[in-house]
Amino acid sequence: MAMVHCRDLVVSYGEFRAVDRVSFDVEAGEIFGLLGPNGAGKTTVIRALTTILEPDSGDVTIGGSPLSEPTGVRRQIGVLPESNGYPNSQTAAGWLSFHGQLFALPPEEAGSRALELLEQLGLAAHTHRRIATFSRGMRQRLGLCRALINRPAVLFLDEPTLGLDPSGQGDILNHLARTAAEDGTSVVLCSHLLDEVERVCDRIAIMDRAEIVADGTVDTVIEAAGIGGRGRVRVAPDAVGTAARVLQAHPGVVSAEYDNGKVGDIALELDGVTGNRNDLVTALIDGGVEIRSFDLQGARLSEAFLAMTGSEVGI
Repeated sequence: MAMVHCRDLVVSYGEFRAVDRVSFDVEAGEIFGLLGPNGAGKTTVIRALTTILEPDSGDVTIGGSPLSEPTGVRRQIGVLPESNGYPNSQTAAGWLSFHGQLFALPPEEAGSRALELLEQLGLAAHTHRRIATFSRGMRQRLGLCRALINRPAVLFLDEPTLGLDPSGQGDILNHLARTAAEDGTSVVLCSHLLDEVERVCDRIAIMDRAEIVADGTVDTVIEAAGIGGRGRVRVAPDAVGTAARVLQAHPGVVSAEYDNGKVGDIALELDGVTGNRNDLVTALIDGGVEIRSFDLQGARLSEAFLAMTGSEVGI
């Protein structure tokens, strides 16, 4: 049974349909990325799945509990919204312990769970500081602690690394990967940082204008977008002509052009369907070309995102 089962979800604000027949599943221990331009409907999907909004229609269960039983859903989820309010006068440990007790943890267990999470998320030195003194990045870490306090079966995260430096982003992503792998927690992640999505998500879905326009692994979504990769080959200067002819004859190469700025270099544009390019190396060797360096880069998720939505990330 999928931990998140969503079929034909529809959510409207008056006459405006914000989510139009959205369907996807998330398995136990899977990190699922929900992407889209601003206004695409992804945050509304999260709000519906976490019982904040009542959908117009759809067949949705979270851990086996339907949305019509919100108490059952809320017991199983942790949520980090994009905008999160904090009580400035409370300490980090006190606030987390309070939330643990809201989930029926005994006070002593709630306190120990709070300390455990603060240490895991890099806030152990700030356990007894008032939240008013926390930076934006520290508050984001604290919000993730709160989302994890009840050991949720499903974790919903909206921009979880917002306000964090690259080191902090890496810490959060590594923690999410461990939580999914070790605890079997399902993670639904919304983010505009597509590099982190490529790094951590098992599968993704791209939304545009209230609908899902692509879903699958990062590689399959990129392939479906028909976006090719790029490459650069360096050969001896007197072998450039031969190398270019060999490469241009290959069905996976769209173009092979000399780089006049770097003698011996050939810039490649590759198609969007050829996967393993080892045969390019083989073709050059069979053509008698000595390869001095060969660097291939596949298409990026950001390029597929733009091709499918017509929008830059975050626009």
